[in-house]
Amino acid sequence: MARTITELGPREAEFLATMAGAGRDVFSFEQAAGFWGGGQYARNSLAQLERKGWLERLERGKYMLVPLAAGTDRDWSEDPLVIGSLLVPEGGAAYWTAVRHWGWTTQLPRTQFFVTPVRRFKSHAIILGVPYKFVTLKPVRVFGISEEWRGGLRVRVTDPERTIVDVMDRPDLAGGIGEVMPALRAAWSQLDLQKLSAYMTRFSSGTVPKRLGFLAENAALPGAEEWLDSWRARIGAGFTSLERGGPHTGRTLRRWNLQVNAGGFDGDDRA
Repeated sequence: MARTITELGPREAEFLATMAGAGRDVFSFEQAAGFWGGGQYARNSLAQLERKGWLERLERGKYMLVPLAAGTDRDWSEDPLVIGSLLVPEGGAAYWTAVRHWGWTTQLPRTQFFVTPVRRFKSHAIILGVPYKFVTLKPVRVFGISEEWRGGLRVRVTDPERTIVDVMDRPDLAGGIGEVMPALRAAWSQLDLQKLSAYMTRFSSGTVPKRLGFLAENAALPGAEEWLDSWRARIGAGFTSLERGGPHTGRTLRRWNLQVNAGGFDGDDRA
């Protein structure tokens, strides 16, 4: 959605410059009220700036500055990766959103997925018409996030190896195992397998090596055979479903402690 930016009054310009100078690309109503000096006056001023196209109301009590570099009478388009990165600055885009970012799928996820170490009041939100899902992880599990810049604003996205770890942990947040497998094939040549292995150790999940090891072995991905024994040593006890949330049916593989409850996968049950 494009917005046309209109001219500002002196006090409005001072407010925007103050927020921008303080690094508050996203700010709360309380922070704005501290500048305007009154609750109702602040509400009216923010509403006026929103009508003029200099602010976007992201959710109740939270606003985003339209980039000042946009200038008077220039259009700009809201970028979900920018907005999500502003809302969870300690986290980043992840799961299916990251898969799309790295070019491993042609699908366009309707929902934008982000990880964050800070629990939000609501894990789901619709912001500027776009659905977002915020997944809270323990702070020790929030790592492997790359940064880039779009129009002077920071975008944070899980890097390729971390993206693979995440979609193996939660394939249901990446379109299901039927989307994860082709994404893994598309990603494979870009991955640093040593880094991926280190990330699995750091993430500390017995589920991730089960799914990754099985999929890499089943697809005979080049170079995977050198890592399979190492990954098998990290699998957790008990059986895990290949398709998270899928039916409790399908053959079980002792080799990976995995129940193959999704179609399209061949293989035997080696010990």
